[in-house]
Amino acid sequence: MSLSLLTDMKSYTIKTPRQLGAVLQGCRKTRQLTQAQAGERVGLPQKEISKLEMDPSNTTLARVFKLLSALDLEIVVRERGSADNTSEW
Repeated sequence: MSLSLLTDMKSYTIKTPRQLGAVLQGCRKTRQLTQAQAGERVGLPQKEISKLEMDPSNTTLARVFKLLSALDLEIVVRERGSADNTSEW
């Protein structure tokens, strides 16, 4: 399943920047927003939304939080379960 086509966005575990970008893109598309519309909500140009979705490792944390705000999302930090030991980090 492509992350950009996610329809149930209640909770999603993200372990890499690439996963974060795909989930943000999927959320934006689920809300039927263009990159420009999402950016307008928080004062970011469309180009920055595109960069963030494609490679969030090259952006600032402030921009990530701006896009989260535009999409009405939040970050929850929790300890990993013992089965979650596979990661690129």
